[in-house]
Amino acid sequence: MKRARHARIRGEGGFGIWIIVLFIVAGIVWYVYASRGDTVKEARLFAEEVSRKVAVDLDDRYLLTHLNRENQAANLPAWRERLFRSLRSFGPMTKPMEVTGDISFTSNFFDPHGLYQTALTYAALPARLDLAISKASTGWRIDEINLVWTPPSPTPAPLAAASPTPSPTPSPTPTPEQKQQRRKKR
Repeated sequence: MKRARHARIRGEGGFGIWIIVLFIVAGIVWYVYASRGDTVKEARLFAEEVSRKVAVDLDDRYLLTHLNRENQAANLPAWRERLFRSLRSFGPMTKPMEVTGDISFTSNFFDPHGLYQTALTYAALPARLDLAISKASTGWRIDEINLVWTPPSPTPAPLAAASPTPSPTPSPTPTPEQKQQRRKKR
């Protein structure tokens, strides 16, 4: 039996395999970084959507659907009703909402959690909607939601026009005759 001429060359396909492995690793790294960027964009869009649905549309069903289970148990229907009653009492917004915040990852690429603040400007007072969100297996969830506002300071009631204004008046000093009469009485 005669050996083939190329049988004695070792590592014949090694270089090609290394190139293929390098391309696979580069593809995985590109995919992870691209999905991280997409996750950051999705989180911001979700925070903006929650802010719009809660503060502008006053959609209780949307809020209930996207709250995580623990938050649904903690924030009972009475709490949600009080939240929406407060938002209705503020009146219409005078400026568009401004969403600020950022998202963080626990292991650089996985398990994203975001903290966002939405500035709500009403005619009577400014308010802020604080959101804590995370990504679950079914999509984005609201971990915590909180409405913060400072009630306007009470303005003093205007004084009536007919009411007299107090003015200091000097007390009368006794005359020498009045002093003598007092002494006689003693």
